[in-house]
Formats: sequence, C-alpha cells, structure tokens
Amino acid sequence: MNIKPQKGMQEYLPDAAALRDRLTRTILETYTACGFTRIYTPAVESAENLDKSDGGDNLNLIFKILKRGEKLTEALEKTPIDEKELCDLGLRYDLTLPLSRYYANNRNSLPNPFKCIQIDKVYRAERPQRGRLREFVQCDIDILGSDSMCCEIELISVTAKALSKLGIGKFFIRVNDRRILRASLKTMGFPEDALDTVSVTFDKLDKIGADGVAAELRDKQMPESAITALAELLNKNSITLDDMAEYCTGEAAEALTDLRTIIETSDKLSPDYSVVYDPSLVRGQGYYTGTVFEVASEEFGGTVAGGGRYDGLIGRFTGENIPAVGFSIGFERIFSIVSENGSSLGATRKKTAVLYKEEDILGAIAKSAELEADSDVTLVLVPNPRKCDKIYSRTKSQGFDEIIKFNH
Repeated sequence: MNIKPQKGMQEYLPDAAALRDRLTRTILETYTACGFTRIYTPAVESAENLDKSDGGDNLNLIFKILKRGEKLTEALEKTPIDEKELCDLGLRYDLTLPLSRYYANNRNSLPNPFKCIQIDKVYRAERPQRGRLREFVQCDIDILGSDSMCCEIELISVTAKALSKLGIGKFFIRVNDRRILRASLKTMGFPEDALDTVSVTFDKLDKIGADGVAAELRDKQMPESAITALAELLNKNSITLDDMAEYCTGEAAEALTDLRTIIETSDKLSPDYSVVYDPSLVRGQGYYTGTVFEVASEEFGGTVAGGGRYDGLIGRFTGENIPAVGFSIGFERIFSIVSENGSSLGATRKKTAVLYKEEDILGAIAKSAELEADSDVTLVLVPNPRKCDKIYSRTKSQGFDEIIKFNH
C-alpha cells in the first residue's frame, strides 16, 4: 500500500502542526475579540448548489461525489450516460457558498447583522504545484444582512489587525468596486454581454501590461473604439477615482462615492498599512457584486487575503435580496511565509519532560498535574526505560526545555 499522502494534500510533522495551531489561534482570538462568532458548515454540499454558485473557474475544480447504491445503478443504466446524473454531492471549493446556504437555513436564529468566523478546510481539484493544494485552509470573516459601507471598513480593519500579528511583515490593501469598472467599460463602448470577459482581461493588467490587455481584447474581437478608449485611460501614470468619475453615472457614481469613503477611512485607521484604489482588481468569483479587496505582502510578494461583497448569493436560496460581504485570509500562504522565514509569533509555553518508571505512572501523572497548576509550562510524560542511557540526550533533541526525573 502507498504510504504517501495523495497529490495536492499535505500532512504535517509536530513542529509544523504546532505552528499552524498558533497561527489559527492568533487569527481566531483576534476575530473573536472584535465581536465575530465562529460557526461550522459541512465539507459536503449539494452538487446543484455548487454548480449554481457562480464561483468562476472554481466550478471546474469541484471534487464531485458519485451517487450511492440503487441511484448510481439507475444512472449508469441510462444511455447515453449523463455526468450530472452520476453525482449528487461535492466537496466545497470555498466557505462562501456554504455560509450563504447556512444563513438561509438558520437566519431566524441568528442576529442581524450576523458577524461570523469560519476557519476550515476547502477542496479544489487543482493541478498540484507550489502554492496550489487540493486540500487547504481558509480563514473567513463575513457580515451578513447589512449593505452599509461600514461593513467593508470593519472587515478591512479586523483582517489587517489579524495579519499584523502573524509575522508576515508589511502589507498593503487594494480595493475596487465591480460596479465602477463595469460602468466605465460600458461607457467606453464594450458590449454589456462582454463586460465579464473584458473585466477578466483587465484583471491581468499587472501581469501583461496595457499592451497585453489591448492585444487580448483584440483577440476577443472587442470593438476597436472601446479598446482605444481603454488604452487612453491606461496610458495615465496612475488611475484615480477622479479619472473614473467621468465614466460613472447613477448607481456607479454612488458606488464611487462610497468607495472613496471606504478607502480614505480605512487608510486612516492604522499607520502600519496603506489602503489604495486599484482599478484593475476584479477577483475571479462571479458572485461578487460590488466592492472587492485584496491584501498583498510587500516583503514576500503575492496575495495573502481577499474578499468582497456578494449581495446576490444568499438570495438564490431565499428569493430575497440579502446583502453580504466577507474577507478571507489565505492560510496556506501565511503558513508558508512564516515557516520559511522563521517569523515569530511571540513566546510559547515552556516544554518540560517528566521521566518516570513504569511502576511510577500514577505518581508521575499526579506530580505533572501539580506542576502544571503552579506554572506556565507544558508537561509531557516520557517513559524512562531501565536500560536506556541515552534518554536525556534523546529527550533534549525533541525540543524539551527542561527534564525532570520523577522518583516515587
């Protein structure tokens, strides 16, 4: 039998597991202190819910679960075989869709607005490579039931507070609003039914540059006049909200005013990070309806957190428009940065080994309980074989700070 974990799935030795626990505890304690409460949702969701969640490319990465028993037999007997008839369940690819279903099912028992925490595993059928796992942890906070822009400001502040405690160095937060982007692209002359695909191309601006964006839009056969208008905007050294204002009217103009307030207010909350407008920020999930944001690490590069407003997703379950917004920390990215760079999360409990003979186990346990009650230490019982003269050196090599020999 194969002793290796499946591709894209990790297992962790005790030191790595302890670091993951400390990271999780720091995030959870920060979120809880800010008034968010933890919930749990199942890892398995209805295949229909997952397929209709508008999760962008993630919909192609769902681990689907075959029907069982007679239902599977009946599905296999049909000709031709329909893949959708074979599977009725799937593993969640993020925590937002399960939360939306959870809220729809339990909202009569929940406060309004509802401020919640989810720290749990999700699954995507990625091609395994560095930084891309098939099983990984996300750390989410969400506010459901309020359309106030204060929710975005609070989420930015609380997420930044957690990140500042995790040893990842300096970071900055990029913010945009999809309504502003879509309105601007439409004003430039892009067809309304092509705004999503144009936004996806625009999102690549930092990777392929303005010329690359124009070339890709030509490949997509977009109107040349619209491409020219976009190119003129991109030729500016820095695109500001004032630049975008000329393209926005109605709802988009209101969104621009709110976004300006979100950025200016959030940027004043701490001198340790900056909050900036990024006109090209889109984010991949299709369920985002308004504000979107990402956190980028200055020292280590790459995105370490992201989120946005998804006002329409809960309504797919309830038939009502229920506003919602969330922010997710990419736990695996944080873990990689901290573990690879030896960042410190502060002091840990002293680790002490209590050596004992087999016949002294009862007294050793009692003594350990007594010592632990009087000091801030972690006490570990370690059997002391009669003929093992290397027990002290072996115990020291296992990371113990102190060794106590118990004698009855």
